[in-house]
Amino acid sequence: MEDNREMFEEIAALIGSIAKAFDLSDTDVVAAIEQGGLGMGMIVDDEGRNCVEVTHEGRTARIYPGAIFRVGDQAPVQDDDCGGGGCSCGH
Repeated sequence: MEDNREMFEEIAALIGSIAKAFDLSDTDVVAAIEQGGLGMGMIVDDEGRNCVEVTHEGRTARIYPGAIFRVGDQAPVQDDDCGGGGCSCGH
């Protein structure tokens, strides 16, 4: 049962990061997922880093551990321990 809880926490963190990336509420993110208005894919970026690429209403964001990158912005600086300033992963 503990594995399911851990996955739930990770999904909740991802939803929170998507909400922050697109300035939406968590409820709006869930509704967009359910209605097919939000696309997600796991990719490897040009720097070889894993991330989740999310599209919504013509905008694209990449969610990294500890960082959100809106396509068109400068690439994020990875904060591997999520303890430094600027962490946007919800910790």
